[in-house]
Amino acid sequence: MTKTAASRVLGAELETGAVAVPPDQAEMIAREHYGLVGRAEWLWGEKDSNYRLTLEDGTAYLLKILNPAEDPQVTAMHSQALLHVEARDPGIPVQRIIKTREGAADFRFVADDGGERGVRMVTFVPGMAQRTSPHSTLQRQKIGALLGRMQKALKSFVHEAASHRITWDMKHAMGMRDLMPAFTDISQRTRLEKVIDDFEREIVPVMASLPSQVIHNDFNMENILVDPDRPDEITGIIDFGDMVHAPVLFDVGVAAAYQIGSEPDPVEAMCDLIRGYRSECTLSDTEIDLVYTAAVMRLVMRLAIPQWRAKLFPEDAERLTIRSASVWEQLARLDAIPKHKAIERLRAANRQG
Repeated sequence: MTKTAASRVLGAELETGAVAVPPDQAEMIAREHYGLVGRAEWLWGEKDSNYRLTLEDGTAYLLKILNPAEDPQVTAMHSQALLHVEARDPGIPVQRIIKTREGAADFRFVADDGGERGVRMVTFVPGMAQRTSPHSTLQRQKIGALLGRMQKALKSFVHEAASHRITWDMKHAMGMRDLMPAFTDISQRTRLEKVIDDFEREIVPVMASLPSQVIHNDFNMENILVDPDRPDEITGIIDFGDMVHAPVLFDVGVAAAYQIGSEPDPVEAMCDLIRGYRSECTLSDTEIDLVYTAAVMRLVMRLAIPQWRAKLFPEDAERLTIRSASVWEQLARLDAIPKHKAIERLRAANRQG
């Protein structure tokens, strides 16, 4: 696989490494632009340079120094979306924008390496990642309901950058074919290609007619925070970095794919999410019949994109592919359930709100 071929699939934001800004520079940015004095602790990110800024009184903020390949308009869209959700539904536990001394939601600066980068500061949402918490039916249902609320809050959000191309946008999922040469195991490659074939046959022909809006597009277990003492309580939804204008179906499919987790019955886990979602939003018969295919395509993307990036950034290969084994296990568990049976169960869940 050549870089040229993969470049038709991966956006520039994933072809540019997450070069860290030195901690002292991050602290200087916080001090000069926000009037906040604290200690900056680096946090790993797929594409950005992230810092937890802790003040003397213990108050924490997230200082996000964005990938130099990110379009300034996209940076602005993410900031405005956070403000929009806060205004439309203040009960959704998203990070709150901390404005600069000049009242800006984000700004641009030139880093020591000469690259121009965007900066955004937000509150540090409390809680632990859902991935590391105990999981339950009620927790998944609450996540589904919160996804529905998020979609309702974003329904009226418009931005000129909303149709930008990003790697994780399922509208461009057919490009995963170009990444298949990254898999040398023929059985693995054949399994992934079958999913791509299903997506092309079932979703591509109707994609343009599906209800669409700006979606979060990354309701995964790292971006969903829960109360450590009461893990059924959702305390935060973070990371709007993959948001895009796309079919609502894809937002649901992404969320359903992640809720599979390590559950022995992966379809029931997806059904839990759908039942919760149904309490806030309604999927059409066409959409619910396609949730399974969209969810499995997300699993393919979770395997193919990190596999390619691991070759591009070999020094981060282990970190980038750390979840791949568990995703293959999820596919295996799904394969043990006939697809038509899975769709029947999802239909039933969509009728249970």
